[in-house]
This record gives sequence, structure tokens and C-alpha cells, in this order.
Amino acid sequence: MGILTNFKKNRKSIQLSVERRTDYLAFRMIQEGTQESVTLPLQLTIREIRAQEHLAQLEMLEELWYDNFLEEANGEYRLEYRYLYEMTEEMRAILGLPKHVTHVDAMLSHDYFVGSTKFKILLEKGVNNWKHVERTADCVGPLIILPNGEEFLMSSELYEFEQQIQNAPSPMDETKIFEYIAKVRNQARKLNIPMDKYLEKQEYLLIDGLDVDVTYQNDQIELIPRYSSTDDIDPQVIDEMSSRQLMYYQGQGDEKIFLDQKVQDNAKSLQEVEPIKGSDIPKCINNPEAFIPNIADLNLDNFGERVKELGIKVYRAQPYVHANENERGWFDIDVGVQSTDDEGEVIDRLDLDIIDDMVHASNEGEEFIQKEGQWIQVPDDISQFQQAVEDLNEDKLNHHEVSHHNLPYVLEIFENIDRLEYNQPILQVKQDMKDKGVLDTHPPDGFKASLKPFQIEGFVWMKSLNYKKLGGLLADDMGLGKTVQVIAFLTYLRQMNKLTPTLIIVPKTLVQNWKNEISTFAPELGNSIYIHQGSSRHTAPQSIKNYDIVITTYQTLVRDQLVLGQINWMATICDEAQAIKNPTTSSSKVIKALKTHFRLALTGTPVENSLSELWSIMDYVQPGLLGSLKEFKDQFITPYESGRQDVSGFENHLTQRIASVYKRRTKDDELGDQIPQKTNQIHEVLFGPEQKKLYEDVVIKAQNKDINGLEAIGELKKISSHPALTKSQLQSLPPKKVPKLAETLNILKGVKKIGEKALIFTEYRQMQVILKEHIAKELNVNPMIINGGTNKRQEHINDFNHKCGFDVMILSPKAAGTGLTITSANHVIHYTRWWNPAVENQATDRVHRIGQGKGVTVYYPIVKGSQQFNGSLTVEEIVNKVIEDKKELAGSVIVPDSKLDIEDEVLKEVKIH
Repeated sequence: MGILTNFKKNRKSIQLSVERRTDYLAFRMIQEGTQESVTLPLQLTIREIRAQEHLAQLEMLEELWYDNFLEEANGEYRLEYRYLYEMTEEMRAILGLPKHVTHVDAMLSHDYFVGSTKFKILLEKGVNNWKHVERTADCVGPLIILPNGEEFLMSSELYEFEQQIQNAPSPMDETKIFEYIAKVRNQARKLNIPMDKYLEKQEYLLIDGLDVDVTYQNDQIELIPRYSSTDDIDPQVIDEMSSRQLMYYQGQGDEKIFLDQKVQDNAKSLQEVEPIKGSDIPKCINNPEAFIPNIADLNLDNFGERVKELGIKVYRAQPYVHANENERGWFDIDVGVQSTDDEGEVIDRLDLDIIDDMVHASNEGEEFIQKEGQWIQVPDDISQFQQAVEDLNEDKLNHHEVSHHNLPYVLEIFENIDRLEYNQPILQVKQDMKDKGVLDTHPPDGFKASLKPFQIEGFVWMKSLNYKKLGGLLADDMGLGKTVQVIAFLTYLRQMNKLTPTLIIVPKTLVQNWKNEISTFAPELGNSIYIHQGSSRHTAPQSIKNYDIVITTYQTLVRDQLVLGQINWMATICDEAQAIKNPTTSSSKVIKALKTHFRLALTGTPVENSLSELWSIMDYVQPGLLGSLKEFKDQFITPYESGRQDVSGFENHLTQRIASVYKRRTKDDELGDQIPQKTNQIHEVLFGPEQKKLYEDVVIKAQNKDINGLEAIGELKKISSHPALTKSQLQSLPPKKVPKLAETLNILKGVKKIGEKALIFTEYRQMQVILKEHIAKELNVNPMIINGGTNKRQEHINDFNHKCGFDVMILSPKAAGTGLTITSANHVIHYTRWWNPAVENQATDRVHRIGQGKGVTVYYPIVKGSQQFNGSLTVEEIVNKVIEDKKELAGSVIVPDSKLDIEDEVLKEVKIH
């Protein structure tokens, strides 16, 4: 048992030990002096925290406990080795484990011969120049400890392979030993691990893969399992074993071919699937997972395409109503149905008589009809469309000619049709809604908040969209109160007796935040909220319909799509709608398939990587507004990405296209002096001696091409933060040896003097722990850390906000990017700079937003190099310079975030070439 930490006596110190066992690491924490076991989570006072000289390990164990990585048993905490690979390098280093995964030279050898009672397969391993560590070193699980004390972590693939080798059957069990040898040889080849000559010549081969083939005969699809192998096996032999369902095949000479038992079991599951007939055929093409058993590693990505190659075509039916301008304000009205493919590309205009066929099919409970060899999906609201067409024809409207002022009547006729495609003239028509109170700027009495002018505008905008049966994308800056605008709209629906079940879909971390805000600003609504989450959630649609407001997460929605998809929602509201930015993900498909009268998307960052993300969100908000994905690519994406259109011209063009359903306001434009001023302060510091030496070493390595440029920049950025991020033994350096850390503590001491609160942002978890340790020692507070692994983060935020006086919270920029309001703090320290100014702005916006009553100061401690590197700029100075140049672009939500990527620009400026 090795002692990791032995703290000072007589101060309630904790002794921490770790034992490396066969399958896990066993941590034991003992209260020194009492010999009592310490349990997690830690319950330490500030005085006790300050007594721990090496708090980082205890903090890390507590974090692993919250993340369910640790299991408590017999007074110790066990960490299974498989979790080491889910931890970051920094997390492993803090626990005194190997930071990096090390390449291990491996080779398969054997003892004795096949048929002997002592036969076994061995895995020989070598690390660096140390050979046969399996005999000369201590190997425990995936850890290799050399006699000189060096410790290494092998790759997860090699660790799993070694476990497979060790799980050997009896050498005399002829039914299993040959298959075992075949499996081990097969896996060795996958991992490019050589074998000794004896094992190499053993001709034991393995069928280890399964695919699904299809036939289409007599108007039915049959699924046929097909074996495959990573071993070099004659395809005819594989086909014969597939067709005859053989577990074993004696090939030529000594060649023996075995079928993996799991493959056979999965093949039998496929064979039990009944032939797919009738309208189940297009359902299977669109959603093969519903018809094919859940088989791990069975790739169904191209299943639909493979079926379509057999001549089966599946399209969607898209009802439309177009108003084509004639002259003097008159419009020709054109209604009909067209078929579209998966990307929304129009394939054909269908005869109007197909509407009757689709209505009949819908009444019979069918989702598809077959027309001229094509399967066409029936829209959910085809009956309403049929009635609307009849109503339009009955009124005739001067042979389908209507004036500009009568277009709202056309919209009213078609208002109950959810996925109707409108063209631009209709979308741009303003309806006369004043008489019906839609443009009333006063929220109902049940709304307990005072809206700012731009929030009133957003409230009226939502009412107008709902009246016109259009969806909306609200892309206000973070901190402008998108949530409160939605709550005002929901109270309006309640007042109008139109608030039937409404679904709000949010990231998991925002569930409680939405519930609290609705209860605060609309108490009457708060009495009818249901959180659809967790193991006790309702499974019957009828139970869910009893609530006015249902809040769920994107993940739960995908799992419960069959339940939630049966409900006719008044509205579906997607918060942080970038979750549906990919049109092919399950969440996007499920959300777009929900039955709803009104769609609203909320986001401050709809576009992160590519313009197709905006198309996907708009395809939810108002299907057809941007055309098919192919049309959108041709009209917008290709010209923009090829450089044929400048950023400002492109953004204006696209914004005009979506103006009817898109609203975007910025804090600078809307609030002006309504929120306190934000002041930025650059605090320049020098390198400490250890930092300077490490920094110079990395620069030399990069100049000598020992490491690539981007890797060098990452290392330089870590060294600038704290040398321990690249050399863990330097973690105990006093702050005076790390001037950036010392300056940060000085800033916090100034904040403490005036009794205010501060946030510190850094993405490095090890740096978060270092900051926490020094702040606890020098400032007598215990900072909470909020990062991607933090559970119940809203509760921690609430505690922080309600606490009086000085306090500090440490956060990662990404974890704090959505949904957090921390206006009790008015000091922000960006200890490390995120390489995307938009993300950095979002982090600062946790503080600089509505509700902030004090001036906000943002600090940037930056290591400068002019005095130490002959006038050359450090990587931090360069990052700061490039970020400042990008800040104007960062305010856009239409321009892809990829345009803000500064790695290449930093690489050009750092003098390492």
C-alpha cells in the first residue's frame, strides 16, 4: 500500500492511501489521530481545508464520487480501471497515476503446445527499452510499474485484450479452446500485435462480424444475416457458413473456422424477424431500428439506401399554398401537394386527387400510400388540408385571385395545418391583429414581472406569430431575458383559454431553472407544471395531458418519442435550440415530428460550425422557409464558403430571407445604459523562473520539429497558466513563483476588501483545483468548482447567489455557457482565454446581464514576454490580440463559429517555425 498524502498532525488531517488491486484501485481515507474512515462527500470547514497541504487528491476523489466513478465497499472507495480512460490527463495526474497512455510493445507467445494440459497464450510486453515487463515488472490491471518506480498506463484496447487472453478455457476443453485461440488471433490482428511462429501457423480463424442483407420479392422485404470476418477467409466459405448456419467449418488442411457465439445469436435474432410487407416497408426504410433487433455493432447507416437500390422509393407529401403576385396588389392562389425527398428537394407535383387517397389512408390508420411504384408519407393533418382546399374552392375568391388585404383570410382557412409550406409573399403579409388584442403590449395580470421595451416587443412578436400560425426563432443575446418573454406569452395563452398542453424541451441542466422562473413570474402556471424526467415519469399520454406545461430534456424526448408524439401540443418550445442543429440526429427528427400548433426556438448561438445548422433549426421553426437543404446549400452555403460573398452581404441577405420568423437583439443595442457599465482590465505579468525555462524548452522543440505547431501552442498555453499543468511535480510552487497566480490572488484580495464576489474561468481542471487550494488558504473561502462533471449545478449557483459578502466560484467556460445567472458576482477573471471570443463573451454574460445591479469588472491576467524574450510576444499576448480583432464578428449568430477559430492565426504569429 503506497501513501499518497500524509497531512499535518493534530489538525484533523486526513491520511489518504491507495492500493492497486487486480480489477480496481482501492482508496482509503483515514482521520489521523482517530483512525476513523472519512466518507465522501467531504464535510470540511475552511480551517480543515486549510490544514490539508495537498487538497487536490481529495477534491478529485470527491468529484469522481459525484460522477459515480467510485464504489464504496468495506470502508474504501474503489475505482475500476476502465474509468481511468474516461478521466482526463489532468485528473489522472492529480491522483498520482500515469498522466498519459503509453505505447506498449506487445507480442503473442505461448507455453507448451495445443493439446497439452499446460498450454496457454501469453502476452509479452515491453515499455521503452524495458523488455518482458510481464516477468520483470509489477503489472496490475492496465498499470505497469517498473523496478525503478516508473509507472505506465497501457491503452484501453491492450488492457481489454489482455483480459481476453487471461479469460482462457481449460486447455483440454476441445469445444472451447480452439475457438478461444481463433478469437485471440483475430483480435491480435485487429490490434496489429505480432505472434510467434507457432501461433502464426495455427490455422484457427474466426467469423466475428454480422451484416444484414435484404431481398425484395413478392412485395415483401426479407432480412438475411450475412457473416463477415476480419480474418482472411474465403468468401465462399463465409457464404456457406451463413446459409447453412454452421458454427464450425473444417477448411483445407489444418484450417479450422469458428463462428463467434455472439454472432450466431444475433443472426438467429435476425432470422426470427417476419417478412416486412405493405406499409411497413416504407416505415422500415425510414426507421430500420424499429424492425431490426437491437444488435451491437450492426451498422444500419446505409440500410435505407440499400433497400432503395432495390427499386423502393419513399417520399414525403408536402402540402403547399402559394400566393403569386399578379398586378396591382392581386395574387393568384395555388394550392396542392408535392413529393419531396429526405433533403426537402421537390421530386414531383402530385395530382390533387391524391388528397382523397391520403385522407382515406389516414382514416384507416395508415401512414403511407403507394402511388405509381412510390411510397408517399401521409401528413398528419391531411384531413385539415382537404377541408381547407374545399373551403377555399367554395368561396372561390374571384377564381383564386385575392387582394393583398384578403391574404390573411387565406391564412385563416389553412391555420390548422401544421406543416403547410407557404411561399415568401404570404409569409410577409401583415395581418390586422390589433382588434383581436394580439398587438396589446400589456401582459396579463397573472404575470408578475415588469418587461423592458424590447421584451414587450418580443412578447407581442410571439403572439403575432402564433396568430399567423408561424413558428419563430428568438436569438437574443444571452442575458436579455428570453425565458421571461416566453413566460409572458404563456400567461397570455392562459388568459385567452388557449393554453392546452405545452412542451418545453431544454438541456438537462436547465430543467430546474425553467420550473423556478415560471413559478416566480407566473405562479398560476407554476401550479400546473410537470417535469417529465427520471424513472418515475409518466408512461401514458393521457396522464401527461392533464398538465398545462410539460418540461423535459432532449435526451428524454428521444427515449419517449412514442409517448410524447401522441399528444397534440399547443406549443413546443426548444431552449438552447442548437441541440437540434444537426438535421440527421434523433433529437432533430423527433422534435420536428411532434404534433404542435406553434413552434418556438430559443438560442443565442444557432450557428456553431456550419450554415446547415441554421437550416436545421429553421426547418423546425418554419419548414420550407429556406427551401430544401440542397436548395439552401446551392443558394447560401456554397457561395459563402467559396468566398464569392462577403460576410456582411451574406448576413444581410440571409437575415432578410428569414426576417418574418426571426428576431435578434443585442445588449449593446437594447440596454445601453440600462445595465451597469462593464470595464475590462488587462493585468500584465512576467513568467516565473520555472515557467520561463519550460516555455523556452517547448519553443525549441517546436523549432526543431520535435512537436507540431498546434501541440506546441497547447503546451505553451498550459505553461503560461501554471507550470504544473505540464510538470505535475511543480504543483506545490508558491504563488510568488507563478506571477499570474499571485496577481489573480491579489485581484481577489481587492474584491474581498469591498465585500463583493468573483467568478474565475479556466478550462483546465487541474488549474481549477490549484486555484481552489490557494484561494482557500489565502482568502479563507472554499470556492465551488463548476465544470462538465458538476451535478446539481443550479443548487450550487443558488447557494452562491444567496450568500452574503465575499465569495469566489471557479468555472469552465463551456460548462457555464448556457442557462446560468450569477448576478450576485460582479467581478470576472478570465484566468485562461478560450480560443473563441463568442464562448468567452457567453461566460462573461453570466454576470453582465439583466438583474446586475453593480458595475462589472472583467480581468485578463496575461503573461507578457517582451522583457524576457527579446521583445517577442507570448502565446497569451498573441491570443489576446487576435481575440480583440475577432470580437465584432463574435456578435453574429448567423456567421458560423468556425470563422472565429483562431488557432491558425495564433500559429502564424507564434515564432516557432
